[in-house]
Amino acid sequence: DLLAAVGLPEPRRLLASHPHQLSGGMRQRVLIAMALLGNPSLLVADEPTTALDVTVQAQVLALIAGLVRERGLALMLISHDLGVVSASCARVAVMYAGTVVEEAPTGPLLERPLHPYSQGLIAAVPDLDRPEVRPKGIPGSIPSLLDPPGGCRFHPRCERATQRCRTEKPLLRELLPGRRVACHHADA
Repeated sequence: DLLAAVGLPEPRRLLASHPHQLSGGMRQRVLIAMALLGNPSLLVADEPTTALDVTVQAQVLALIAGLVRERGLALMLISHDLGVVSASCARVAVMYAGTVVEEAPTGPLLERPLHPYSQGLIAAVPDLDRPEVRPKGIPGSIPSLLDPPGGCRFHPRCERATQRCRTEKPLLRELLPGRRVACHHADA
């Protein structure tokens, strides 16, 4: 029944299939059906559209949105794809090296990020409306989580870093209504 609920044709036949006999989109739908087996109240979707073409990606996102609506589920979407986040989420928590650095409603965060890492993520995405503006990468490397830097974990890559950033971990604080940022130098 769940295979049919996620839009897979001939669910009885699919039960006898092997993963290599299914397309990427079909495998994603099987995984979604498996996630629904325990009748959860929270659906955690970790990179649900990775390696899918844009058409199948849209179908999977529409399926997830429909299931959330129909079953009254909460959704936690984990993704590096800001387009997917923009289309699917009401709120966003940006994490860097295992720490939440910014949390806000999706639109305001994508339009005006307050944390330097969030700003770097947005700047790294090509702007199709302004092709003359070249995407910029974030300098440096991701730190080891076995031995993370002291203070703010982003400080080795941050242009605004000061001595305080190197020694004192910034707390997640509300800068604007509904917007929290963990940065000593973020301005509202």
